[in-house]
Formats: sequence, C-alpha cells, structure tokens
Amino acid sequence: MEEEQIDFFKRELNKYIDVPFEEEWIEFRRHLKCIAYNSGDLIFQHSKICFDMLFITTGIAVTEYFNESEQTITRFFKSKNLCSNISSFLTKGVVNDVVSAVTDVKGILIPKKLFDESYLYSYGIGLYFRKRLLENLLEDKMFISIKAMGVDSKLDFLYNEYPEIIKNVSWKNIASFLGVTPEWLCKKIKKRLYS
Repeated sequence: MEEEQIDFFKRELNKYIDVPFEEEWIEFRRHLKCIAYNSGDLIFQHSKICFDMLFITTGIAVTEYFNESEQTITRFFKSKNLCSNISSFLTKGVVNDVVSAVTDVKGILIPKKLFDESYLYSYGIGLYFRKRLLENLLEDKMFISIKAMGVDSKLDFLYNEYPEIIKNVSWKNIASFLGVTPEWLCKKIKKRLYS
C-alpha cells in the first residue's frame, strides 16, 4: 500500500517536472513517510509548530480557524493537494488554524528541512513544489473570494468545482464552510436532488 502512495506521488511529480530527477528522487524518497488519518483526526494542531508538508493521495482535509467564540472551515484540501498548517510551517510559530481530516485521508509527509532544500535549490522536485504552491495560493484566493458570495452561489461553486466534497464530506462540515446550519443545508440539497 505504501508503494502505491509513493508511486502516485512520483507520477504527480512527473506531470510538473521537465528535467530528469531520478538521482534526486532516490535521496528524496528515503525521507518520505506514508501516513493515514481517520475522519475527524487532527493532522496539524494549532498548539504545535508544523514541521511537515502533507501530499494527500486520497481523502479530504480542511483548514479550520478558531477562536473562543467560533470555529469555521476556511479551505478544503483534496487528493494531489499539498497540505500544511502553512502559516506555522513558514514562520515556525503557533497559529489559530488546525488541519483535520473530514474523510479518511492517506498521504505522504515531507519533512520541512527536505521541503525547504528542494524548494530553494532544486530544479527537479523543487520545481514541482514551486508550481504546486502557486496553484495552492490561487486555490486559497478562490476559497477566500467565494466566502463573499451568497450561500446559493457558494453551494453552486462546490457542486461545480468540488463534487467530491458534496459527495464525501458531512453536511455539518459543508455547512460550517458555507456559514449555514446543517439543517438548512440538508433542505437545500434535498430540494436540488428532487427538483
């Protein structure tokens, strides 16, 4: 099973990298760790500094922001996403975000030191990280911009762009992202199904 995850990750790297990276891959591969989380598990906690990047092979994770009065899902991560508590990962500080699994999640942990070395100095695997993080930033902006939309538009966005979220994530979590109650969402989804 671990080799399947590693092969999946390497195939994804191949889509982004134009130069041969076999020699770099051999050393890089030695430091990777396959990991699995159950739905509801914390992947990256707010009370600890984040020292890993996660490449998700299967499943869906979320970033949740919280303070004393509220907890809100701000972003979904799905298969092929690089996922981390990015503010903590970059600043080596503690932040008010957690990353948790909302379905069962499998992935590959990449240690920060290895990630940083590849990101800064490699034209092989580092090129993948630079391109993929840029895509993640654009996706973050998209998630931020849809927060300003009306609830129906947000729901349309999820149906059109992330059907796997509608299909696999609990209504409670989707409702948290949309800023509505799970009961409201249940009625809305049933109405869509039967109209």
